[in-house]
Amino acid sequence: MKGRMVALIVFYNLEKKILLQDRRKISKVGEEWGFFGGGIKNNETPEQAVVRETGEELGYELINFEYLGNFKNTIERYMIDREIFISSLEDKLSKFTLYEGEKMQLFTILEAKKLKMVPGDEGALNLVEKYLNEID
Repeated sequence: MKGRMVALIVFYNLEKKILLQDRRKISKVGEEWGFFGGGIKNNETPEQAVVRETGEELGYELINFEYLGNFKNTIERYMIDREIFISSLEDKLSKFTLYEGEKMQLFTILEAKKLKMVPGDEGALNLVEKYLNEID
């Protein structure tokens, strides 16, 4: 079975909404919405990959973020190994320039769980939900 490692970043605001990317025109497996991030290159750590991907997709130099966890699943005979990071939006949203996807939008976790996302992203959403429920 082939495998792919990806690093994903989840941005959240004070209302505990998360920022997702409209992927309808760049979908790889039929997803409509997804997290920011992408493949980890052979010479990269997951942290380096998430910083690079944030720069490529949002034109933003990611500095303050934390590791949330790992989630693995299989999609069409591919093992997807997701390294998930999280960061508060604070004043970042106004500094983002969207370079990939049609638009970006904030969703509650409940709203996000109803969206058509990459199969397996519900596992990542569960990690994010747990994190957000534990912060003040």
